[in-house]
Amino acid sequence: MLTPEAPAIFAVIFFSSFLQTITGFGYALSATPLLALILDPKDAVMFVLFTGIITKLALLCRLWHQSSFSAIRLLFAASLAGALPGAYVLKIVSNATLKLTIGLVLIIITVAMARDFRVTIREPRLAQSVVGVVSGFLATTTSLSGPPVVMYYLNEQLTKETIRANLTRYFILSNTASLVLSYFFGTLKPELLAANTLICLPAIVLGVGLGEKLFAKFNANIFKKLALAVIAASAIISIFSGLRH
Repeated sequence: MLTPEAPAIFAVIFFSSFLQTITGFGYALSATPLLALILDPKDAVMFVLFTGIITKLALLCRLWHQSSFSAIRLLFAASLAGALPGAYVLKIVSNATLKLTIGLVLIIITVAMARDFRVTIREPRLAQSVVGVVSGFLATTTSLSGPPVVMYYLNEQLTKETIRANLTRYFILSNTASLVLSYFFGTLKPELLAANTLICLPAIVLGVGLGEKLFAKFNANIFKKLALAVIAASAIISIFSGLRH
């Protein structure tokens, strides 16, 4: 049976799946703050992690021959170290604090990306380890595991095809690990996920299908502007929503 929020959830998941497909990231960045307006913020984090796995698996079928899991092995291993304390923090933090945190993280990301922030990395393995820990912590607290990894790959100036393939694999593993840890910490409620999951499946199929058709037509500039617009809007929505509580 569909919930009253189903049409709004469908729209958010469709748009977020589309954005994920054409940019390689952006699913949680757009879905989390928008769904937090409809659902309990903590439930929204879990829902985004869960549906994010479905979206990335659908995309991975098309990207299987691009890159490999070995390329994200160190990042994922390091993310586990950050995910554990993150799962505990989500359990004790208030909804208002969570929304404000999501908004502030998004503002930092928007400014950094808009200014083309880059650093020279002399120790790639150390950098990947730090990025992985931060990403894992953000995954279980806000579902926003992507920004540190996205910025790392943009800093390395990889092609958009390689970035998208690496991020898809990383998110599948990271989201799965975050959900497992969240379940043991009691913040994942399987019964709440089930109510709206069916409505999300057609939204994901439509979003991924449309995004895949348009992917080749988007150049790096449009790509970046679209991502920045979504992130900035999400940040504003999240902060105002948090301040109202």
